[in-house]
Amino acid sequence: ILKGGKEVKATLIGKDSITDVAVIKIDEPDLTVAKIGDSDQVRQGELAIAIGNPLGHTLAGTVTVGVVSAVDREITYGQHEFTMIQTDAAINPGNSGGALVNAQGEIIGMNTLKTYAEGLGFAIPTNVFIPIAQQLISDGSIERPGIGVIITEVTDEMIETYGFPKGIAIVQIAPSGAADKAGLLPKDIIVGMEEKPVKTIDELKEMIAKYKVGDIVKFTIWRNEKEFIVPIKLQQLYG
Repeated sequence: ILKGGKEVKATLIGKDSITDVAVIKIDEPDLTVAKIGDSDQVRQGELAIAIGNPLGHTLAGTVTVGVVSAVDREITYGQHEFTMIQTDAAINPGNSGGALVNAQGEIIGMNTLKTYAEGLGFAIPTNVFIPIAQQLISDGSIERPGIGVIITEVTDEMIETYGFPKGIAIVQIAPSGAADKAGLLPKDIIVGMEEKPVKTIDELKEMIAKYKVGDIVKFTIWRNEKEFIVPIKLQQLYG
């Protein structure tokens, strides 16, 4: 629904449920294109203006004003971590997908999340969602390789108590997922990948991200005080 109430048909080009980003296309002439700002230049304390439809279309185009409370906030939502811009500009259900704008009228983020506490809203930075949108436009989907597990880092306490090695412990395995098909089990510990040691979740994610869905990657697994190599065919992860 455009400003003024005109309804037009939109086509879904692609969506990524993990990051809450989608691209839609409309065929309509003479639309005003918003200027995209560089979110890496956003600074704490600068003006932030949120635009959206809080509580539905009845309140469409609502503008709320605040400041950038923080940048590069690491927020965990579900099983995933996100880097967000934090703002105290009022964001409510229905604001998702709306613009977070700076004093120059440039979009610096896309409103996506709020907490139950007042004055705590979050937006996906432009430099995060624009590459996602571009891949959705070119490919229709986001390739995100993984092995289908819920994991946790082995702590010092776990090492002392159970004699575990430093690595990534598998908590849960998705049925019929890549790890399940490869024969991995809960409580297995990933200690290496392609003959390189893996000690943190961030290291594991960075290493997997270098491969594509369908690649076969060798993981070093610790189980019952023994290490062995398991080839795993990477699968597409979904939200």
